[in-house]
Amino acid sequence: MSTPRITLDKTTPWIWPLERIEGWVGELARKPEEVAIGFCSLKRWLTEHVDDPEVRARSFPLTHRFLDEVEAWLTDGNPTEDDLRLLFGVLMTLIGEAGPYRYETKKDPSGELDRTIRNPMEAIRVRTVEVSKALFARPEFDLIRESINAEIVPLLDSAVETFGDEHDRFMPFRIIQIGKIAERLLDLADWLEVEKTGSGEEAQLIELLKGFYELKYPRFGTSGLRGRWNVDFTEIKARRTVQAICEYLSDTDIPDFVIPRAHPLTGKWIIVGYDGRRNSPQVARWIAEIALHNGFKVYMASRPTPTPVIAYFATEYIGKENIAGILNCTASHNPSDWQGIKFNPKEGYPAPTHLTNIIAERINEMQLLNVDVPGADIEEAEAEGHFKYYDPIVRYWHWIKDNGKDNRRITLDLDRIREYFGDKLVLIDEMHGAGRRYMQQVLGELGIRHKTLHAERDIDLGDLDYANPEMPYIQPLADAVREEGAALGLGMDTDADRFGVVDEGGHYFRPNQILAMLAQYLGYERKLEGRIVITQTGLPLIDRLAERFPGLEGYRPEGNVIPPYVDHRFYKRRTGRREDQQWKNVFVVPVGIKYIVEIPRMDNSYRLLDEEKLGEHWMDNLLLGGEESSGLTTRGHVPDKDGIWANLLIMDMIAYYGKPLREIWRDLVSLPEAWESFGGRVDVDASDRPKERLISYYLDLFKGVQPGEIKMGGYPVLYAGGTRYDLVEIFLGDEEGQMRNFLRIRASGTEPINRVYTETADPELWKELLEIVLAKLDEFTIEEIEEAYRIQRLADILAATRPGNWDTVLQAVKKKLAAEGWTSEALKETLKIKYGYVENRNRRVIEQWLALLA
Repeated sequence: MSTPRITLDKTTPWIWPLERIEGWVGELARKPEEVAIGFCSLKRWLTEHVDDPEVRARSFPLTHRFLDEVEAWLTDGNPTEDDLRLLFGVLMTLIGEAGPYRYETKKDPSGELDRTIRNPMEAIRVRTVEVSKALFARPEFDLIRESINAEIVPLLDSAVETFGDEHDRFMPFRIIQIGKIAERLLDLADWLEVEKTGSGEEAQLIELLKGFYELKYPRFGTSGLRGRWNVDFTEIKARRTVQAICEYLSDTDIPDFVIPRAHPLTGKWIIVGYDGRRNSPQVARWIAEIALHNGFKVYMASRPTPTPVIAYFATEYIGKENIAGILNCTASHNPSDWQGIKFNPKEGYPAPTHLTNIIAERINEMQLLNVDVPGADIEEAEAEGHFKYYDPIVRYWHWIKDNGKDNRRITLDLDRIREYFGDKLVLIDEMHGAGRRYMQQVLGELGIRHKTLHAERDIDLGDLDYANPEMPYIQPLADAVREEGAALGLGMDTDADRFGVVDEGGHYFRPNQILAMLAQYLGYERKLEGRIVITQTGLPLIDRLAERFPGLEGYRPEGNVIPPYVDHRFYKRRTGRREDQQWKNVFVVPVGIKYIVEIPRMDNSYRLLDEEKLGEHWMDNLLLGGEESSGLTTRGHVPDKDGIWANLLIMDMIAYYGKPLREIWRDLVSLPEAWESFGGRVDVDASDRPKERLISYYLDLFKGVQPGEIKMGGYPVLYAGGTRYDLVEIFLGDEEGQMRNFLRIRASGTEPINRVYTETADPELWKELLEIVLAKLDEFTIEEIEEAYRIQRLADILAATRPGNWDTVLQAVKKKLAAEGWTSEALKETLKIKYGYVENRNRRVIEQWLALLA
């Protein structure tokens, strides 16, 4: 697309007043050059000033007038390709943002918010979907008309779908949905390129579809933007992301409702780090250039540096009072062809949802306005003392050794670690990541014999599809521990914020097991004070163990509170009592470290404290916070995951007990109040619709059902609830009526997969639950296969599908081929073409399908 980029001076007001918008709306087709700024101005009034009744009275009807004019332009006018591209971005923005999120999350017993804000906003979204269909009804799309009707129109309808009186497509899930629309359009462009006949009409459509994808709405994961390099993550997207963050850090055009509140921090330091993957150093330089241009000073890592070490350097060494924030170039454990930018405000914790929402909205505005983002000269800034390099590997280890000296951080008994492991071998799997040499330095100083796997820097992560220290990706470490006769194996991911543990004999211990053992060690054995935090996928066993922890007095949840996510407006309790979700001794949060480190900033009723009153040492309120996805932090430590610290703490625990992990675990589950827990997590690859249907199926299965009325695996379901499109959680009773067994299905926030979690006291039940869920998903996948309207669509489905039962789904594929008259050879050739357009994860799936179809 040839639209010129503009430079927008956001230091002066640029939002049009409502009076100007009212006069402009009727002329937008005659002034296409003003559509972007006119719409962005209207959208600001609609979503950011909706609190004002007078603004609502004008902006709601004005938005409908705007949509009427857009529809007329699309049906009767002659918009250019650039106009169509922009209108696509505009319409998707309205579907996504018209809510707004801060009002969608509020409970409304009186119905006032529904009447005055939420229902009118829903009407705007429904109207926007109608206008979007008018866009795709244009003749420019006639070459792919069948695909538009079969794929794009249903996605549009789904963005405003309801389930009876349940209107569940809230803003986070609408953002996902409009992202899927952009992704499907890119897939269609790819197929057109493969099949192209050389016509000019075809080339124009390919360019148009790719132009639509360039305006895909930015979606944040845990606390940052991640995506495939040069597909979702491009230079201009990265630069706009950094610019939007700098605007927050300088309190430029940020509304007061954003939490944490923006403050003018210009002139302070932004700490920049990066991991070891291919493009991270280049992205770090972009960040530095833009931060400098915005008036910040920059410290940049001189080599790949772990996420938690960057947080230490920023908050502890430079000091929270001297920094504006932390920007880290990492896609964490995602595949090597991904890149990311992670943002932590000056307190060091990952940026929370309300903050990342406004950043995404500002990035999207820059996309629509086609804003260029200039940068400053790094060499000039370095000469002026505004740019410096850092390498904190030595300082970080000294900081750890200072634990407990005039601070409440948890101490390590280094002499005991040295003594226990002195005659043993420890293996470290650095997974080609930023954690290189950190554990080596520690073990070397302690005189502990060690060897390292994947120690060399490899910008493409070598032969690792995922640099993630969990099964199956940690299997090489497990094999090496067994073959070398090592006492322990310790792993870390690409940015070293995750841990992985292999006991002697090559036995892998799941993070949930490790967290239970650490909780007992810190809370009972060492009698340390502070809150214990687990995520919704953590072990119920930990809550039972914590009853005996003497240091929890004053650090337990208030008697009648339940985790806020269960009381959230999005959450639906289908069967069971609210009281069933009361946790007496531990705090329970959604999956993600950003939720874990909110707990030290809350009171015992889960109420967030005013940031200005937190004090310097708010992390001292925590004893242990960890999640099933291999992350943890502890009292006084950095407010982010730390795989290095986790591994050292595990070594300290093993040395304290003087026995291997398998014996520590056996002793723990033999306690009178404990039980052994079996299970784990399975990451499920499937196409989008079956994944959504799976969560909805189990959420709706228990609607209106009494506790115990339905059984799964022979056990009664005593509680079920969840959030449509995101999570369903099911608790099953045992012989004693205790809810020690759970099944959870959750949509990942960082990867295009669903995760299925099981934890059961019955060693066979978790397997049976997993089989039940995967069989249901296969059922939905087969229905998707049956609906494939062309062989390319079938290939798209299979490229995203790793079935629970390959034979069953393979038979459905063969049946579909026979019904349509397509050949197995034709499908294989189509899959081979698809192979060139997908990421490594999906390539492995395609390889499996090609082998089966041989």
